[in-house]
Amino acid sequence: MINKKSLTEQIYNLLKQKILNKDLKLGEKLNTRQIAEENEISLMPVRDALRQLSNEELVENKPRVGFFVKSFSEPEINDILEVRKMYELYCLKNYFSQIDREKIAELKEKISRSNNRLFTDYDNQLHQTIVDAAGNSYLSERYAELINYYKMLFNYLKDKRSEISRQEHLKLIDAILANNCQIAAKTLFKHLNTVDIKENIDLDSSST
Repeated sequence: MINKKSLTEQIYNLLKQKILNKDLKLGEKLNTRQIAEENEISLMPVRDALRQLSNEELVENKPRVGFFVKSFSEPEINDILEVRKMYELYCLKNYFSQIDREKIAELKEKISRSNNRLFTDYDNQLHQTIVDAAGNSYLSERYAELINYYKMLFNYLKDKRSEISRQEHLKLIDAILANNCQIAAKTLFKHLNTVDIKENIDLDSSST
């Protein structure tokens, strides 16, 4: 049940989490009336929330058709992965000394013993920590928006790389803690470069 205070904001947060957690699939049509009825509210805050999500490009507003969870073509996914690589490698190489070593050390312990669900959270925290080292709020905000897309796609990654990914993250952390920028950059590049669309992302499962 939705609290009657800040209805638009609550519906926005509810739908955003459902999108990022794959409760709503890529390309799925969003039934505004059903959402309103399920939460016992009027249509207006639902539509306002969907417009806000549309402004963030997590939802597509198709005139005279309705609202849909954003879907991605293979070229779009490749573009997202390429830009992500540019952000992270730039920050790692140019702000290596500013990376928060204490937080990185804490993440190493968490990543080592986390289950798959928590590993995803710690994974995101590690990469965000590298970008935040730049101390550039605009860059960090743009990266966070990009990562929302990646989170949507990550839900379609096949599980076969999960343990390999964990070991790649631990190797990256060890290189940072050892103050070896060259090895850290090489490890990060290899890690980001292993996400192959045809091999690791099940696009068919995201279609409606």
